[in-house]
Amino acid sequence: MKAIITESKLVKIIHTYLNSSFEGFDECYYDWAEFGCGMGVCCDPYAVGFVLPDNQYYDYLFKLVNGEYYDDDGDYPESIKDELPEPCHNPPNINDEEFDTIILSEDMYESLKRLFGDMDVWSGHLLTIINKTFNINARNILYLYL
Repeated sequence: MKAIITESKLVKIIHTYLNSSFEGFDECYYDWAEFGCGMGVCCDPYAVGFVLPDNQYYDYLFKLVNGEYYDDDGDYPESIKDELPEPCHNPPNINDEEFDTIILSEDMYESLKRLFGDMDVWSGHLLTIINKTFNINARNILYLYL
């Protein structure tokens, strides 16, 4: 039996699925993502991590990144230390248009892939949901294989 689902209904279905699979999805909090530098942990000026409310380990559900400069290994040159946000005291501006790409965590990607199939089927809808839910303006969505 074939079922035809309209675009708007698929967005609702995916959003409902996210809220049931990732409790607190709509209430994710965000802050600068981190990378190791020297002996301490610094803020990554090119990535904002979104974390579920009850996540004790600060595992990112997804990241909002600057697609041009972000390095998933945090392998930035020493000169970047001068560009870091004032010791992470200033919150990131998620509305900054330089933050244009969503990078999914493995958990989120695998969960969506298991139910909805290939990323080409649901990525545009997920981008719409994330943009609307968190009032951001991302234009791309990726999953980086580790």
